[in-house]
Amino acid sequence: MRSYTHIAGGIIFTLLVMYILNIPVSAFYIFLAGAAAVIPDLLDYMFMEKHNRETHNIWILLVLMGLCLVNPIFIIIAAAYFSHLVLDLLTSHGVRLLYPLKKTRFVCMGDKNRVKTGTNREKALFFFLVILVAGGVLMNYQVFTLIDSAAAIEPTTTVENNTTNASNAKTYINVQVQVDETMVNKNISIKNSQNESNIIVTEIS
Repeated sequence: MRSYTHIAGGIIFTLLVMYILNIPVSAFYIFLAGAAAVIPDLLDYMFMEKHNRETHNIWILLVLMGLCLVNPIFIIIAAAYFSHLVLDLLTSHGVRLLYPLKKTRFVCMGDKNRVKTGTNREKALFFFLVILVAGGVLMNYQVFTLIDSAAAIEPTTTVENNTTNASNAKTYINVQVQVDETMVNKNISIKNSQNESNIIVTEIS
């Protein structure tokens, strides 16, 4: 398949993986996914005499998946690389997934349904992937925007709740009245949680 088809496929598959793993979408990750999606073809052109897809195998994919434990950024690269293998499985040539252990070419569909490079069927597949990419980017942008908005509103709601609770709080005061019939003045002792006050009340009948 053409590079642009692999780029579109790499981006959409990487967006799916990022959504599943709850990885925030960024322009850098999208660019990295598009670049990593053509890595297998670049390796073939750089190190192989012919484009025999000898670097299109699961062994390189397993290495990339192992590197995810070292640096999470390899999740993006591994996802894009995997998308390249999947798309090439749809072509008439197939992929040597187990090379160099086996030179068998693996394909997903019969001869009549396979996608040939540069044909209208590939172009239709490309436009379909572009639509998915646009929808995936917009969906992820809206989801993370809503999450950020909710996080920004939550502290304000908490403050308002605390203010409401504080205004509804009640203070209880214990009042002790000491009455001595032989005295004209009466002593009232008022106690609350902070201090104690004595009030002299006169002329209580």
